[in-house]
Amino acid sequence: MRILKLSLSAVLALFILGACSPQETANAVNGADNSSQPEPVCTSCGVIRAVNPITQQGDSSGAGAVIGAIVGGVAGNQVGGGSGQDIATAAGAVGGAFLGNTIERNRGSSTYYEVVIDMETGGQQVINVPDATGISAGVPVRVQGGVITIR
Repeated sequence: MRILKLSLSAVLALFILGACSPQETANAVNGADNSSQPEPVCTSCGVIRAVNPITQQGDSSGAGAVIGAIVGGVAGNQVGGGSGQDIATAAGAVGGAFLGNTIERNRGSSTYYEVVIDMETGGQQVINVPDATGISAGVPVRVQGGVITIR
């Protein structure tokens, strides 16, 4: 009886020690240890740092200045009389030319957006896009061939 108690105690002790020992994982059994391998880096991934609107002035052919000078001169001619009328006509023509030229340049202007991206591999990429709808600072993106897609 004493031998039976001693045998049962030994088996119970082995069972308890076996439960406390670290368990082998399937990777360790197969010889693969993935715990020290770094995750693959996405070379085309990044996060938008800034979206800057850039306005490009249009060209001026001079037609706006000519039309503005004519309209301004006619309007200035309607003011006053004598030498005051001549001064008003000249001022209207100069002001109209300036205003007409400005209007013509603004009509031909366009806006595009400069998107600055901090890449996950380090460095930055700057990509110009015609429309910045849906993109803003802090948005994670993927850049391939100059095309930005949201991740």
